[in-house]
Amino acid sequence: MTEPFELLKAEVDLLGRLLGEAIKRVSGERFFALVEEVRLLSKARRQGDEGAGEALLRRVETLSTEEAEALVRAFTHYFHLVNLAEERHRVRVNRVRAQAETPENPRPEGFLALAQALKARGLSLEEAEAHLNRLELYLTFTAHPTETRRRTLRHHLEALQTELEEGDRTRLEARVALLYATEEVRKARPSVEDEIKGGLYYLPTTLWRAIPKVVEGLEAALERVYGKRPRLRSPVRFRSWIGGDRDGNPFVTPEVTRFAARYAREVARGKFLQELENLVRDLSLSEAKVPVPREVREGGEGVERFPGEPYRRFFARLYQRLERDEATTEELLSALRVAEGGLRAVGLGGVAASFLRPLEARLTAFGLELAPLDLREESGKLLLAAAELLRLGGVHPDFLSLSPEAQEALLTEELKTARPLLPVGEKPREEALRVALAAFQAWRDKGAHVVSMTHHPADLLSVFLLAREVGLYRPGKPLPFDVVPLFETLEDLRRAPSVLRRLLENPVFLAHARGRGGVEVMIGYSDSNKDAGFLMANLALYEAQEALSRVGEERGLPVHFFHGRGTSTARGGGPAGRAIASLPPRSVGRRLRLTEQGEALADRYSHPELAVRHLEQLLFHFAQAALGDGVEPKPPWREALSWAGEESMARYRALLAEEGFFPFFEALTPIREIGELPIASRPVYRHGRVRDIKDLRAIPWVMAWTQVRLLLPGWYGLSALEGLPLELLREMYRGWPFFATTLESAAMALAKADLGVARLYLRLVPEELHPFFHRIAEEYLRTRELLEAIFQAPLLHNQKTLERQTALRNPYVDPINIVQVELLRRYRAPGGREDEALKKALLLSILGVAAGLRNAG
Repeated sequence: MTEPFELLKAEVDLLGRLLGEAIKRVSGERFFALVEEVRLLSKARRQGDEGAGEALLRRVETLSTEEAEALVRAFTHYFHLVNLAEERHRVRVNRVRAQAETPENPRPEGFLALAQALKARGLSLEEAEAHLNRLELYLTFTAHPTETRRRTLRHHLEALQTELEEGDRTRLEARVALLYATEEVRKARPSVEDEIKGGLYYLPTTLWRAIPKVVEGLEAALERVYGKRPRLRSPVRFRSWIGGDRDGNPFVTPEVTRFAARYAREVARGKFLQELENLVRDLSLSEAKVPVPREVREGGEGVERFPGEPYRRFFARLYQRLERDEATTEELLSALRVAEGGLRAVGLGGVAASFLRPLEARLTAFGLELAPLDLREESGKLLLAAAELLRLGGVHPDFLSLSPEAQEALLTEELKTARPLLPVGEKPREEALRVALAAFQAWRDKGAHVVSMTHHPADLLSVFLLAREVGLYRPGKPLPFDVVPLFETLEDLRRAPSVLRRLLENPVFLAHARGRGGVEVMIGYSDSNKDAGFLMANLALYEAQEALSRVGEERGLPVHFFHGRGTSTARGGGPAGRAIASLPPRSVGRRLRLTEQGEALADRYSHPELAVRHLEQLLFHFAQAALGDGVEPKPPWREALSWAGEESMARYRALLAEEGFFPFFEALTPIREIGELPIASRPVYRHGRVRDIKDLRAIPWVMAWTQVRLLLPGWYGLSALEGLPLELLREMYRGWPFFATTLESAAMALAKADLGVARLYLRLVPEELHPFFHRIAEEYLRTRELLEAIFQAPLLHNQKTLERQTALRNPYVDPINIVQVELLRRYRAPGGREDEALKKALLLSILGVAAGLRNAG
């Protein structure tokens, strides 16, 4: 049997050769020679040949814009193909490991290992079944400018998967040529509607196939360990922000919100109609041969087709109701259980398991909404809307002039009644109120209402006031959706426990929280990192979860955390399962939410088997954390990290606050160009063009540093740990999962960084600002050396796959970076921004680096 890695090498070689042939046919032999020249020079440069490096720079300077664009496209397509091959490699490795798994040697982070862990804790089968059926893992898909590929490219890459599986060399060659000849760049900035369609892409495709396998895998694992098969429902659910996240995105209008809900519903309805049609086709049981329950026979009344075949009639009737949009998720689930009971009663449990249980798993995971939509709005906008409503209703002429305490008191009193405030025939004059009310009216399949920049209880009570205006609130009753405070900055995270305590003392919110079975709290990883630096942000998030959980315990209410994790390590990225394992003990209850976004969607969900494995790893850690597992840090560890966090933040903030740093950042990185180019619907800057990092969004902040290969937000300031004894740091690394995960996340960022490439961007920076780079470079080297001393091993000692990938990819990413530096120089010269060809080439270089690093930000 051929080793999986040998198959990977063979596929990469094959795809590389086919790409070369496509380049020759589409762009000509002369251009292919240029690609080869640059590739060989780049490889030699990586091997330490300084002359090759200088020759490469000179060659790039002579390129025309058209040649530069074509060169970037060629290397970017190479990475798309390599990424495809690596995904296939992961699938093959997963299959080999799954086949080799035994009860004596279970696969790490797998369902069998989970079942054994539950039994080892003393749980009976009934207790394990009940525990797993209580779990709710919500994966929330969001739109961010980190999924940089067009859907058309994704289509060609998925088709290539099929061609590789089937081994049809002719079609494979044709598909690679099609991929190479396809335009990568969007002609215009994507609309939110584009992002809705692209962001939900994996739900009705690979995840649709994966969810039943997750349930089946859990059940089979428990059967192997306990000797009896349980009945489990899908612990995985889905939500979406795309089309509901209005915070800072003026293009998310109420009309877009209405479109988002309608689109998701139409997709889900189409999928479930197909499922029911399949059941009508397949369940051809004759009542002359098989006894049929009365409920099945009566359920098919009114259907004229299929005489004597009651199951067909039963599901045909359901099909008719769903087609008319009359059926509900609960009705469909109930019908499936009736049919399943009838089949099991006559010994056809295998038929029920094969044909009905997969549909039940999908209905539980997706429902007829596919992914209920969250709304998100910034607290200031909500207070502005509430102020106009109170003014128009004659309650208070200037609500915003009141103190937060007075605002809370006024809203609490006002919410004792169910009366609307807007006079009959009166329309809102201010945009904030008009948009808020229209969004509530457009919001059909309700997820949660997230309030960003939550500072005081009044921020959340304003949601209750607005909801009352459209008939969604009744005094003393919970709203039909969660109202979720979002704490993001360091100051907000530190203040979060007191805000939550006050919220749970408020009679309106307390009644709501009790009615909802707890309170959901979102914590933001992106803004906290940008605000306080890598180490302090991670520590603040950890401590906030501990303190918020204690507040919930005081009031007898569970706190469910919603983790706003990004794709880069700076924004909470990295292996999500291990991140769950490193959360504070007893902070993970039966419900957990995570954001899923950007290129992580493709990385995790591009193939059904990769999706199953990712969900398996998440559930392995979640199920154990929900039992209260976790390591309580020793007091000396906590004290040491508290000191290091403060010192780390001081170093990070000192760098950002120093005069000249922001001009250095704008000159070194393509942050301005990321804002100008059509990558996402959301603006890069919060309030137009500014001269301060505070008004820059966290995602492009990380994205810009990633492009220049410094990844500064993922490690800067960690050198503060030098002030602690090395033996203490090693003890903390060995014994405290949170600390270990934090350091290993930083190690990933440091490994992807490259000072040699980053130094090339200094050509774009005025010489008087160069000291900033030298300071960052010195800090990088110190941090890398420190982590290796703590690990007592190389940086990626336990991430060998990433280490190998990085080494293999670097010689091919480097040319894109080198071309990008030259394109930035031309773009910033007088007249450059008016050159559409130059703009397009530059955008391609940004996409190319993202594809090469498998991380945009």
